[in-house]
Formats: sequence, C-alpha cells, structure tokens
Amino acid sequence: MNLNLEKYIADAKKIAVAHGVQWSIPLNAHGMVIEKSAWNLTLIAKASPPPTIWLNDLGTDRVTVELLNSETIPGPVRHYTKRALSAAWQDLIKASIIDHILVRKNMPRSALESIARPLRVLATCCGKCDPATITSEDIDFAMRVARDIQKCGKLADLICGVVRSLLDANHLTDAGPLFPLVSRDQHVDKRVALFAKAQAHLRDDLEERKSAERLPERRAFWELARIVFTEQPKSFLDAIRFAIIILMILTGMRDGEAVTIPADWKRVIEYIDDCNRPAGDSGGISREVKLRYFGEKQRIKGEDSSVLFETSMTFPLRFAEIIENTLNNIHRITEPLRRTLERQITSGRILPQFHPKSLVPAIDLYTILSGNPFVLKLDREARRKFEHRYKTSFDPSVLREIRDLQMERVRTGKGLITSVHNFLCRMEGVPVRNSSGREIDITALPRGKWGTAYYRIEDVENYVKEKVTTKLSDSVPFRLVKGELQVHELLFLMPKRALCDTKEGGICDITQYFSVGRFDPQMILHSLSNRRESLFSVYGRTEEDRRLRLRPHSLRHLMNNELFRLAVADTIITKRFNRNSVAQSYEYDHRSLLEDLDRIALPAEIEAQLSDKSATLARFVKSGRARGPIVDQFSKMQVQHGELVAIQYLSAEGPGFHPTPYGDCISDLMTNPCETHVECFNGCKNLVATDLDANKQNLLQLKARLEIAVSAIEKRLARIEDERQRKLSIDFVEDLVEPASLTKTTDGIESRVARNVGVENQLAHAKVRLAGVNKLLATSAGQLVFPDGKDLYIAGTSRRETVLDTFK
Repeated sequence: MNLNLEKYIADAKKIAVAHGVQWSIPLNAHGMVIEKSAWNLTLIAKASPPPTIWLNDLGTDRVTVELLNSETIPGPVRHYTKRALSAAWQDLIKASIIDHILVRKNMPRSALESIARPLRVLATCCGKCDPATITSEDIDFAMRVARDIQKCGKLADLICGVVRSLLDANHLTDAGPLFPLVSRDQHVDKRVALFAKAQAHLRDDLEERKSAERLPERRAFWELARIVFTEQPKSFLDAIRFAIIILMILTGMRDGEAVTIPADWKRVIEYIDDCNRPAGDSGGISREVKLRYFGEKQRIKGEDSSVLFETSMTFPLRFAEIIENTLNNIHRITEPLRRTLERQITSGRILPQFHPKSLVPAIDLYTILSGNPFVLKLDREARRKFEHRYKTSFDPSVLREIRDLQMERVRTGKGLITSVHNFLCRMEGVPVRNSSGREIDITALPRGKWGTAYYRIEDVENYVKEKVTTKLSDSVPFRLVKGELQVHELLFLMPKRALCDTKEGGICDITQYFSVGRFDPQMILHSLSNRRESLFSVYGRTEEDRRLRLRPHSLRHLMNNELFRLAVADTIITKRFNRNSVAQSYEYDHRSLLEDLDRIALPAEIEAQLSDKSATLARFVKSGRARGPIVDQFSKMQVQHGELVAIQYLSAEGPGFHPTPYGDCISDLMTNPCETHVECFNGCKNLVATDLDANKQNLLQLKARLEIAVSAIEKRLARIEDERQRKLSIDFVEDLVEPASLTKTTDGIESRVARNVGVENQLAHAKVRLAGVNKLLATSAGQLVFPDGKDLYIAGTSRRETVLDTFK
C-alpha cells in the first residue's frame, strides 16, 4: 500500500477514535453493514435530523455491477458481483468520510453522495484490491461507465472530482497525479441536461435563453402557482407545503432555507425623516419588513457546515402583504404543535402533560397517540361538515368542538369506531388496567367496554421509545454560530407520521397529537417531483397536469432571472441573496440576448424610425457589442451626413444582423449568402467576439476536437513516413541485387508520396481552424477577431470552383 495512503487512513482512524466513532464495521457477504453497526453520519457531524444519513454499504455498487454484467460497456472481460470491497478500499472510503465531515466540516449528505458513492463506483470498475494501484485507464473506464449509469454526467463529474481533490491532492496513488492523465475527451463537459443537445447553450436566435433547462418548465410553473394560490389544501401537511412553496416562489429562497425559518421571523424597521415624521411623508419608505432566516452557503472555509448562519431578507414590496399573511397564518395554525414540542423538549418526556404514574383512559390516549379526533360513530354528514370547516381555516377551535361533542358519550365506550379497537389492541406489551391500576386481560375485554380501560403513562412512554421510534418528535437542536436553535422555535412544524391527516377526508387533532416533526428539504423535493404523491398528481386538473414535475431550486433561478430582466443592478441582486460576489449572481442569469438588449434605451424619436431588427442592431451599436463594415459605415455617415441619414442607413441594413454560435455578425444572408457555412473562425473580417458563456463553451469544445484531430493526423503522417523510409531501405537493397526493379520501386514510392498530399492538406486545414479558434478566444468582447481578414460575405472573395462548375 502507498505510504501516503497508509498515513491518510491512520490519521483518520485517530480522529474517528477521538470522536467516539467505531472504525471496524462488520459486513455481510454483499458488503452491506450489519444492522445497528452502520455509521450515523448525521450524528457524527452533530447535525439536526431529519434526515438521518447512514453509511451502510461498503460493497461494490449494485447499479454499476448490473450495467457491467449487461455487456453494454466495453471493458475487461470479467464477471462483476455485489460483494464486499477489499479492506483497503473500505478504509479509504471511511477515512475520506471522516476527513470530509470532521476535518473539512462538510455536510453528511455530501460525504455519502460526493465521496463514498464515486469511490465505490471506481472500486467496482477497476477491480483492484489496492486503491493505490489504480491508473488513468481505470479512471477513464469508470467515467465512461458512470456516464451510462447517469446520463446527465453528474456521477462522472463526481469521480473526476474525487480523483482531483482526494487521490491526487493527498498523493494516495502510485501513478499519481492521475487527473492530468485522464483522456482529453473526459474533461469536456458532456452533460446531456446542459450541453449535449446544443440548444441549451447555442443561442441561435435572440429570444433563446442560455441554460434554459435550469428554469422551471412553463406549464409546470403556472400549474404549481395555480395550485398553491387557489386550491384548498386537502390536509394540514399540504397547507404547510403550500406556504413553503409560496415563499420560495415569491422570494427565491432555497428549500433548505425555507424549511428552517424561525417562528420569530418578522423584523420591522420604521424610517423617519429629519423632522421625526414617517419617511413616507417625504417621499421615502416609512416601514420595511424583513424576513429573518438562516442562509445556506454562508460559512467561511474551514468552518462547520452544519452550523446555521442567521441573516435577513427584505420582501419585494408587491409581495410583502402576501408573504406576511401567509407566514402569520402558518404561525397561527402550528402554534399547538409548537407548545407540545416545547413541553417535550423542556421536560425530556414524551407525554409531559401527565404524571408518569398517572392512569389515563385508553380512549383519551387514542387521540393523543394516533391523532384521529373521531372516536365515536358520527352521522356521515355531520362528520363531513366538521372536516370541511376545519380544512377551510385549520382553526384549532373546530378540533375542540369535535372533542367536546364526543366527550358526553365517550366514557361509556359505546359506539366506538372500529379503528379505536384495532389501534388499542395493537399496543402489545402495554398492560391494560382498570381504574384502580390493576392489570386486566385484554382478551376478556369486550369492544364496548374500552371506556373502562386505562393505561399507565410510564408504560405508554416506554412502549413508544422501544416500539414506535419513528414517531418520536424531532428534538435535536440546530447549532448556531452562537448558541442553539430549538426545533420548537421553527415556523414550519407538522404532525409526524399522522396517517389520519393524509387519508382521504381525514383530519389530525394537532392540539392532542404527541408526535411533532420539522420539515426536511427532501420533503419539498418529494412533493414536487414524486410520480404518485406530488402536489401535481393530487391537485392537477388534467391527466397531463398530474404528470408534471418541477425542481424546487429552479424557482430560485426564476426569481434571479426576473430581477435581471427587470434591470435590477447586479450588486443589489447579489446583496438580496446574500452572495459573496457578483459573479455568483450571473450563474443564475438566463436572459435571452433580446432581453439583454431591451435594457439599453434609445431616444424615442430614433426608435420610432426603426424596425424591430434595426432597433436591436442600434442597441448593439450603442452597447459597443457590434463591429463590422455596417457599423464602420454608420459611424462615418454620422460624422459626414448627420444622425438622420445614418439612422436611415441603419434602418435599411438592420435586417441583416444575426448572432452566430461563435460571435456576432452583421450581414444580410439573404443577399450575401455565407459561402463558408458560418465557419466564422476561418478569417472572416465580419466576426466580432462576444462575452457570452455559450459562445465560449462552443469554442472550447471545438478547440478540444481540433487538437485531437491535429494530434491524430500528425501521428498518421509519422507512421506513413516511417513506412516510406522502411520501403526505401528495402528497395535500395533490392536494387543492388536486381537493378531492373528500380522503375517499379520508384513508382511505388511516388504513389506513396502522392497519397501523403491529402493527409497534409487535412493537417493544414485543421491547423488553420485551430489558430482561428485560439485567436477568437483571445480576442476581447466587442472587438474584431480578424480585422485584416477577408470579407467572406462579399461575392467572389471566397468563391471556389466545385465539381458542378464543370457543367456550365
């Protein structure tokens, strides 16, 4: 084993022991961790569940094994199985997780998904017992397999990242560094979702957006907006989901930020003028409402990522009333859950409203343990009215009214619904007692006599701790920079695993129910993208609507893009979202080129004289993005003949403007067709460099392909030259023996040389294009790339005879 790898693992073992983590993990034959031995990564990171992230698989990757055995991937001929990895690979995975969480202070989910999974895929593909012996060929093969496993390319990127930031950075391999040796085509980003279809980055017209796939699909967004703003929630859980999504739509918050908003969220600032009067009386703003929340991606490098960083956000004025009303309503309807959870956290008990030794009627505990407020058989119409009244406002007073109505008869135990009997009978191990505390036989207790049955509270609490652990309330606090945030201080709480709330028409008595949970970002993702249980599938009007899906983070991209489109300064947008640099905001800019140009104002009298395309061209000229003969002529005419004549000239030439995949060009292709088929980097003087990411990405991909082509052609020429030299030496020997063969040999050599001409032409052609691409990449935005080049759009300058010219 590599010495650096040994030291890396040894250091990780010491850190694990210091934090009370058991290094040795027993596995079964398939590499799965034996029950109760898995690493609780959430606990190791001291994060607040949910979710709880477990390291429970140290075997080969199942999906990779299935793909490799399907023989769709060319590679080593061997049979792959789901089995435990070698001890060295297991130690490397465990060490990297310890490093990721306890040293680098990253989140446990990223440790599992970004470190452990790619390492397992790499180990599965290479088939070597010692990770120090892997080579660049192993990595190439693993990345090809990963791209077949995950078409978007994310898994392949993670493998590449592990190689660069883990294996190479710590010198863990014998053949390292490996990243520079990975095949060039593996470096070129091939994500289907972003680049492979070309439309995502090639903006062929002015209205096409860059990276449009990161924005929500139009129909899905408007259907979601219709649902959350107009539909009546069918459950308490859906009411909370609606509020979270409304907040994300109107503020652009991340899902992880939205679910951790504190109950004490409102911060109001009053502004006054110099005369101590409201600033609104003097033309300013008198009142500003800020949203207190905990921002993600705010930590400084090296700080703990599980610690929450408090910040604030100002509402857009047009949305302030909607947001305030939504959050105030959620605070009102979740208050009973907040009180229940606070009592539990303060006392450390499950049912703190009762003394541990007290006896409580079994029927009373039914609602507390199940959440179902209905214990007696009520008239169907009366029950529907209660359910409708409660779901209209989620007013807790309706729940109290339901309880009071039933309490008159509940003590007799008569008329109980079947679910009460079934639920209480399933509480195995909890002694049933009479009013004096003596245990009675449950099998001898008739259904109608449950009104005389009692449970001791300490027995019930022990039962929940041992048998119903999934219903224990979320009580692990969040760590702040200073202090802690208790779970009951959150705004968005829910009844945890309350089946009565999610059943058709059912409701949950949140004033009595004991299990309280908080929202997890995965729940929001599930509610928008799950095929069977999403908001679309439940509330969609048509079959097509019910099949819609949406990524929560796309709502953040949409809000950022709209702020850019409305000409809000990038510095304000950056501050609005608490980012560290303006460059981060432009990652969320998906405006079309036409929207970029709309920000540039033209004098009204000039715009009135121009057509749409001519006005667009005028904005390009004014912004300094356009160059070429038309722009040069326009500038000359401004000086020599005045603004009016120049505008008339621009109006006539404007329809010729168009963007290309590599830069901007001003020419009318209807009158001067491009005879080089928009091969702009071939020295055309009309090509103007741009600062668009899409154009740069296209050029980088083209450059990579041309470099590969040049290298391949040069290797081919070298082989031909070697063969030619060998042929010459053989013919020379033959000529000494048989001079008559000279003519034949010379013909063969000349034939070989003649065949080299085509390859040399290919090489020259590729080098010219590669030089043009490099010059275009080095040219500043708005500048001519080939100022001394030919105007390839002028008839005759680039005309070449073809085979068809013979038949004139």
